[in-house]
Amino acid sequence: MRKLILTLVALLTITQIVFALPADDVLPLNNQDYFEVVHKAISGAKESIYIVMYEARYYRKYYSTPTNLLIEALADATQRGVKVIVILEQSKDFGKANSDKNYETGEVLENRGIKVYYDSLYTSTHNKLIVIDRYITIIGSTNWSYYALSKNNESNVLIKSKQVAEEFIRYFNSLLEDCK
Repeated sequence: MRKLILTLVALLTITQIVFALPADDVLPLNNQDYFEVVHKAISGAKESIYIVMYEARYYRKYYSTPTNLLIEALADATQRGVKVIVILEQSKDFGKANSDKNYETGEVLENRGIKVYYDSLYTSTHNKLIVIDRYITIIGSTNWSYYALSKNNESNVLIKSKQVAEEFIRYFNSLLEDCK
């Protein structure tokens, strides 16, 4: 019950903040527009990247898939000294096969120097959230999977706002507290 109340309060707070805080720029990212813009933003990161992703896939047989290129961009950012932290889904409702795929991707990320956490087994973290350099927030429906990045109809938004980014970093940190 406590988690439900905290989740509802967080969602209401975030909704109020997003609609109340100023933004320097807002860019809709539909369908395959997402990959190019996100790849460029990650590649240009200078300080930090915080990611919460419901589904993230690394395809060992298909190196140049968009998902793999995003993961490699994260690895490059880490090598440049950018702090990169990723939270992935693992709940019981997610299913063993899906969790195993997130664990495989998490292992790839960790092998490249990226800190990876997994959410609680009892809470589904359905987010697709990226915060870069405490200024750029990207949020929407796109998972990091082949179909999401190449075939699906997806909608996201990139928001340039220090205030919005800081609110989502606070939210990220609250999720991090429940991770293993």
